[in-house]
Amino acid sequence: MKRSLSIIFLLFFFLLPFACSKKPFHIASVNNNVCKRLTGEVVLYCIFVDTRYTQPWSAYDINSTLDSIHYAMEWLENKASENGIPLTITVQYHQNNNVIPISQDFPRKTLSGTLLPVIPAGIRLLDGWSNRIARNAGKAFAQDTASIIKTKNKLSDRERLIARLRDMNGTDNVALIYFINNYYKEEMSVAIHCDSYTETEYAIVSFKQPSVIAHELLHLFGAWDLYINPFERKWKNQRRKKMAMKEFPDEIMAFAYRDIDKLNISPLTQYLIGWRPELDDKYKSMFFGKRKNLLKYHVCK
Repeated sequence: MKRSLSIIFLLFFFLLPFACSKKPFHIASVNNNVCKRLTGEVVLYCIFVDTRYTQPWSAYDINSTLDSIHYAMEWLENKASENGIPLTITVQYHQNNNVIPISQDFPRKTLSGTLLPVIPAGIRLLDGWSNRIARNAGKAFAQDTASIIKTKNKLSDRERLIARLRDMNGTDNVALIYFINNYYKEEMSVAIHCDSYTETEYAIVSFKQPSVIAHELLHLFGAWDLYINPFERKWKNQRRKKMAMKEFPDEIMAFAYRDIDKLNISPLTQYLIGWRPELDDKYKSMFFGKRKNLLKYHVCK
């Protein structure tokens, strides 16, 4: 079964017990980390990765995946426009905008084999994997010659790579996605550290469907999975996600493997990614209980 998994430690409904505090509650994945809100000028930086246990990237695979990436970003821009949100997504890729895959095996052969069954340990392994690739990708950048800074930015990990990309593009919002070629295999795609205050977020995408690519990018900007994944154990969380799937039958965060042109972005996801200042009372009550005290956000239109 193809799966998409967002690795957010305080995921979705696990946050509900805290939503009843007196102070307005700030959701950890919202307006946080590098990818704060999906508005304004956004850069998606793509790195294609070859491993021994995935299909090698052919020219056709790369070009067709790039087509899907651009299609997904155009879809997101159009959805933003429909909601009065300014959004321009620039797609860049290693190396110097000529795609040259980087070879780096997963520590445990495959993405799912590395991440599972002990997810915290798997995340640490993937962090090391992602940093090694980022360090390799950084070799393609010219030396940092900015005179305003005293200490030069050595591209030693993904955080430093993203910092350089922010400087080069003059934008805070830089999303980093690694692409692996699992198009004909059973695998997952993941988004990691989306709610972290210390680790830069990133995603690993296994497939070329535009809906999957858009789904993972939305994770990086704060969106939650709204489907029941195989690791969902608490019945209350399952019940609420069932409500979400019923309430939003075309929600991209619930049905990531459908045709993207038949999908939409629900009011709940719009709130999480910074397109709405607050949730309607109906959805506050449905997903967060009766006490309506979620933090309100300023939205630039």
